[in-house]
Amino acid sequence: MMNLYDRLERMTRRWWFYLAILGIQFLPPYTTRGMTNLNSQEINRLVGDVLSRAFVLSWVNLSPLFKILPLAFLVLLVYVPKSRPFFSLFAAFHYLVLACFQNMAFFLEDRGLVILTNNVVMITLVALSFLTEVFVRKNMFAFRRVNWKKGFLIGMAAFAFLYPVDPASFHPDFHIKHLFTNAAGLAFCMMTPLYLTVLLFTYPEVNLVTLRVTGLVGTIIGLYNLSFNFFFDLPKFWWNGILHIPLLLISLYAFVLSFRRGQKHSLHDSGIAPLGKSG
Repeated sequence: MMNLYDRLERMTRRWWFYLAILGIQFLPPYTTRGMTNLNSQEINRLVGDVLSRAFVLSWVNLSPLFKILPLAFLVLLVYVPKSRPFFSLFAAFHYLVLACFQNMAFFLEDRGLVILTNNVVMITLVALSFLTEVFVRKNMFAFRRVNWKKGFLIGMAAFAFLYPVDPASFHPDFHIKHLFTNAAGLAFCMMTPLYLTVLLFTYPEVNLVTLRVTGLVGTIIGLYNLSFNFFFDLPKFWWNGILHIPLLLISLYAFVLSFRRGQKHSLHDSGIAPLGKSG
């Protein structure tokens, strides 16, 4: 009898799964004051307004916490292998927070509560994919010696996680204090490269459903963000666009790699060795 993981793994390969994901992209924003018949330009403006006034942006005191906690769970994961379910559980919780509170805003003047429905649904799917890992235990998290490919992944993930940008002007800002107190820990686009890099580090002993769903959603949202930053207001958002490149590249790589089921490469063939062993 096929277990839950096998069912999900097969489901995320089916054509109709991707048709459903495509359909999600057409879900209109929800507003409590009934704004209807919005054209594409108005929707784009509304999306920008919501993301710039999202609930999470008012959590100034919590911003450092949501940077520290993922790193703390990662350190625990490396040194205490039995903590694997806790890492996945925290990632699921983290994504649920991002799904809801990064994609909701309240406008006193005219719109009321606005919810970016498609983002909420997609990021919730990512959260659920991490939650299933708590029960199926497919991620071995066997961290191995870094080669140039994994070093490149770490570099891109760190670049996104640090998020060196001034939130007002969107100009580069490498001030050490701001790197650890900014709101990147409360942004899907900046946290997903980190979570995917952790999963990619343990490939091929990885939960393919989590890798695939997270990679797919990250690719879609990455394309949206790069389009906005580079095409809608390039003079202002060019640096923010560059900071979103890790999301797109790592997500696309993870998504493609998730289809290489059964290709179990040996450590010798992959050019990497377990930590603590000679290469």
